[in-house]
Amino acid sequence: MESINCSFDNLRELVDGHYAPRGLLIIVLCVTVLVVLTLHLKAVSEPRALADPIPFIFNTIQFVTDNERFMHRVSKALEKANSARFYLGWKEVYLLAGPRNIQTIFGRLHDKIGNEDIMVRSVLPNLYRMSKDEVKRFADDHSGRGRLPAPGTENITADQRYWRAYEHYHTEYLVRTNHLKPMIEFFRCQFSSALERRYPVDEWTTISVMDLCRSEITECAISTLFGPSIFELNPGLLDAFWAFDANLFTLTLGFPAWLNPRPYRIRDRYYAMIGKYLDAAWSKFDWNGPSAEVFWEPLFGARVCREIVKWLKDDGFQAEAAAGALGMLLMAQNSNSIPTTMWMIMEITKDPSLLQAIRDEVATAHKTDLETGALMIDSDKLVTLPLLQSVFTEVLRMHINFNIIRHVKEPIAMKGFVIGKGSMLQVPMLVPHYDESVWGVEGHPAKEFWAGRHLKYVEDTDESGSVSRKLAYSMAGRSNSFFPFGGGQFICPGRHFAKYEILTTIALVVSKFDIEFIEWTKLDGSPSDRPARNDARYCGAGAMPPDRDMKIRWKRIS
Repeated sequence: MESINCSFDNLRELVDGHYAPRGLLIIVLCVTVLVVLTLHLKAVSEPRALADPIPFIFNTIQFVTDNERFMHRVSKALEKANSARFYLGWKEVYLLAGPRNIQTIFGRLHDKIGNEDIMVRSVLPNLYRMSKDEVKRFADDHSGRGRLPAPGTENITADQRYWRAYEHYHTEYLVRTNHLKPMIEFFRCQFSSALERRYPVDEWTTISVMDLCRSEITECAISTLFGPSIFELNPGLLDAFWAFDANLFTLTLGFPAWLNPRPYRIRDRYYAMIGKYLDAAWSKFDWNGPSAEVFWEPLFGARVCREIVKWLKDDGFQAEAAAGALGMLLMAQNSNSIPTTMWMIMEITKDPSLLQAIRDEVATAHKTDLETGALMIDSDKLVTLPLLQSVFTEVLRMHINFNIIRHVKEPIAMKGFVIGKGSMLQVPMLVPHYDESVWGVEGHPAKEFWAGRHLKYVEDTDESGSVSRKLAYSMAGRSNSFFPFGGGQFICPGRHFAKYEILTTIALVVSKFDIEFIEWTKLDGSPSDRPARNDARYCGAGAMPPDRDMKIRWKRIS
């Protein structure tokens, strides 16, 4: 208001001093009033801005260095309205919540919003290590990811549709059942054998849940995706992977290497190992032999790996980009699934009644191998078990935490305001996942884990016509408040394998072992006076691992 008063004072001086014709001054006065009213109406109609004590700087620094505190402020703001805004550097960011806004973002606006901007600015050069010329190929491609080019880009040739190819190779070879099933079966065999080799029958062993997940389970998952030779070539791969995982958020933000070189050194060490595996597989693989069409083989591992590499090499991308693509594929496979597995084991183990209920339910998914007579797990039935699915969903709801990011390519109208081209949208997962009005149940607030939150009783009629009540998994009416894998056109293609992998792990653990909880420990191994919480250091980066470890003792049963 001070600046507006100054403007009127200046006009008064002009009139009183006869410095300009009165008619012109009246016009200027009217225009000034119109501008002031327009700015006022814009401020009223737009989402409320987050407080920024040092404009453009404070919120940016807090977003980067203390994301947990920043997101706490965002949650408070979005409790009062379903939208807010702030500046991340010089970029205007709109924060959106509420089922209606989320449905809009994931639905009809796919031609006006996308994630290509952040991919081009940060992910492709920093995480895929693409050269400027390689990144430019993606930047110049406006044809979209759909089967048909976007309107106005119909003349683009198929080999120039880089976004479409990126989408195709990840979706085709990670989602389709004929590619998914061999990966699941290989993982089951690998992990089952690893448990039997390490833990003798009827011997109690004390272990760390975190160590189990970050070592044996991760190694089996990587061997499933890349084949076992990657560990023969790189004995230190697990350490390099988890170091890279810890620095992924910093690398994604794209700060230059001269400002903070350590994350880039960690990245380069990790990618050098991926490159070593890639060189060995490429040199030995027979592209004209029978292995070219199989779903899994020991050199490249799962078919998705060799198909992505072949696409990039055939299109003239450098070896660094191919290693970057596979390094990020490996990261996508494990960065969220391993912490989720930790939480599931911890939640199930600390509650003996839940452990027994899960064990009983998993037993209904056992089957006998017709050739060997061995007891096996029916994976398709396993992933439909209601209690197991409910625990899985509850862990995802409570521990997956990142902002879904979209770049606005064309102005879009939201309820009561318009978001301009070039703005950024962020949908904070933390807000809907903890919404008390959606998830809260008497005695079981949304902030607390409850294994039965996603269960209901339904009537079941058997062949004789008898009616009984049975438990069923249900997410009815809450899908727009739960999106741990993203949503819409950009939903994670690896979500199906992640679910199978995690639930297979839980099934093997509860089936093969008697398990007893011992204690919670700090990450250094010393006793803890409290259970695990989300590790705040990973806020905004995906799955938040526990900030405490759990010691258990278990005995493999015959």
